[in-house]
Amino acid sequence: MNGDLQASDLLCSHWIEVAAIQRYRDVVRDGKEPVRAFAVLNEDGRFMGLVEERQAALFPGRIFADLLVKRPPEPVAADAAVRDVLNALDRAPTLHLPVVDERGECIGVTSHTCLFSVLLSREQALRRERESLILQLQDELHAHEIASAVFNATSEGIMVTDAEQRIISVNRAFVNTTGYEPREALGQSPSIPSSGRHSADFYADMWEQLREHGTWEGEIWNRRKNGEVYPEWLHVDAIRDEAGRITNYVGVFSDITKHKELHDRLHALANYDSLTGLPNRTLFLDRLRQIIALAEHRGFSFSLLYLGLDRFKEINDTYSHTAGDQVLVEVGQRLQTCLREKDDLARMGGDEFVILVEGEELNVHTVAQRLLRTLENPILIDQEPFFVSASIGICHYPDDGADTDTLMATAQSALYQAKAAGQGGFSLYSPDAHERARQRVRLVSDLREALEHNRLELAWQPRFGLDNRRVTGFEALARWQRDDGRPISPAEFIPLAEQSGLIAQLGRWVIDTATAEAKALLQARPELEQARFALNLSPYQLDDSLPKILTDGLAAAGLPAGALEVEITESALFADQERVTETLNAIGSTGVRLAVDDFGTGYSNIARLKLLPIHRLKLDRSLITDLEHDHSDREIVRALLAMAEALGLDVVAEGVETQAQATFLAQAGCPQAQGYLYARPQPLEPLLTWLRG
Repeated sequence: MNGDLQASDLLCSHWIEVAAIQRYRDVVRDGKEPVRAFAVLNEDGRFMGLVEERQAALFPGRIFADLLVKRPPEPVAADAAVRDVLNALDRAPTLHLPVVDERGECIGVTSHTCLFSVLLSREQALRRERESLILQLQDELHAHEIASAVFNATSEGIMVTDAEQRIISVNRAFVNTTGYEPREALGQSPSIPSSGRHSADFYADMWEQLREHGTWEGEIWNRRKNGEVYPEWLHVDAIRDEAGRITNYVGVFSDITKHKELHDRLHALANYDSLTGLPNRTLFLDRLRQIIALAEHRGFSFSLLYLGLDRFKEINDTYSHTAGDQVLVEVGQRLQTCLREKDDLARMGGDEFVILVEGEELNVHTVAQRLLRTLENPILIDQEPFFVSASIGICHYPDDGADTDTLMATAQSALYQAKAAGQGGFSLYSPDAHERARQRVRLVSDLREALEHNRLELAWQPRFGLDNRRVTGFEALARWQRDDGRPISPAEFIPLAEQSGLIAQLGRWVIDTATAEAKALLQARPELEQARFALNLSPYQLDDSLPKILTDGLAAAGLPAGALEVEITESALFADQERVTETLNAIGSTGVRLAVDDFGTGYSNIARLKLLPIHRLKLDRSLITDLEHDHSDREIVRALLAMAEALGLDVVAEGVETQAQATFLAQAGCPQAQGYLYARPQPLEPLLTWLRG
């Protein structure tokens, strides 16, 4: 086992080269590695002989040249075999022998100890190598066992054939999927589960690709032993030997029946409305793109009818979303019965449906009327009748649009026209009405930008005591002037903010700005410390977050709660009464005062007023305008003033523009008024100038 070892492999590490004139004490230092032998070199660097450490230590002061023995042992050649080295050591009078190369130069020393140490290390290395081989064999055996277990445990079916395409192995999943036992499959052709759905050319192409490229993958239909046909995804590899010859084919397949069912379900979810089962927006728009391309090619026209249910939100809010869903399902079914097989009906989302029909304009009118009539009968939900009406917008291709986006936009615009005209009707697309709708969209965008960049301002209208014409308060009114210099009336942009959802942002801006400017006004005119600062609230702001928004604005400005007064219209008191009552009571508990704006317009209910923490009534300007000439208005105002006095409520008359109106109101007992007779609304700086004047 050591035949490959030579003397050069058996060198001792504890030796050094020294000059002939050096001494032991000069080259050996405490703490260094031990030295067992010294190779002595002459002044030309030629090897002279070997001195062992025990000899040099006896004479530490003598030079190494004097310590060389007169008859030194023969050195060992570097390529000497182990047995020759061992024989030389046995014959030598010394423990160490020099090892020299072919030129006679010393390359090291060896000894029995070194020889046995190297042999021992070699033996240990060989043992470790054998142990490693054993472990490797064990691992390979274990891996083979695992591979065999995986082969049988995997959920994919596996079939192995020889080069002649005879089955030589199948796994358990193959049996479970196809129903064929191993004894029935082994030795057979892979075509044993063939379904007959694929032609001979299909299989010829498969085997040709396997021979050329070594792999094939695709969907294939096979037949189980019980005759059931099923889809599977098959991957086949050709196995080659070192010479490149095909030795085996391995096919791995999985039953994709459930995957195809899932794919069909996902396709349905992606393209059909889960509630009504009708095509959804995605599928309809794809259909619309196809029919536009076809109509452009063949030169025919068609129409879109965009249908939206009227006041559908009330069903969800009043009853439940479940009831609303049942209504939508019934509506979808009824609409379907009114259409021809070639017409397309889809649910676009919410309470909106769209219908695509081919035909002349008269036919479309007939279809629209039929759709509206089918909704006239009540829909029964849990034995309770629901009456639903709808509005329909109609546009035509190519007159009203030649692409998907334009047609959808014009149809929706026509729907908005129909809704604006009244419930339960239809309207043809009108470019003028569409342009007005576009302007409204632009106006909403401009309002949003104005709010984000603080481009609105407040105008303050003073309120006066009728007995002394002293200022008793101020009302904050939002004003907006667009970048082009055109002022937008609050009567236009306030409803727009309510409809677009910007009212919360606008209301927050009004509260924060009004409280800050009120503080600035009080700092400039301390004598107004008893004045009330009023601001108007939209019914859309009346939610449970409003009290905190008000108190936060007051705290930020450093104003007491009693300095602020919020006004809500009389009509708002009777919409969603439970929510309004809860919110107004919460506001009243903060110390903020409440006033009813536009009072006397027809909603008055004394019992309702008594339930709320109201402090002030503001008589609507419609009651004030004709006081000089209309006896009925004068009597109504007197009655309202008497009622307010009985309820302990303060009163302010709005829109006072003539002295005659002011005189009557003072004589009738109205304590306060505001209007152009006294002062117009104006921003903070002009207002301060006016107050100083």
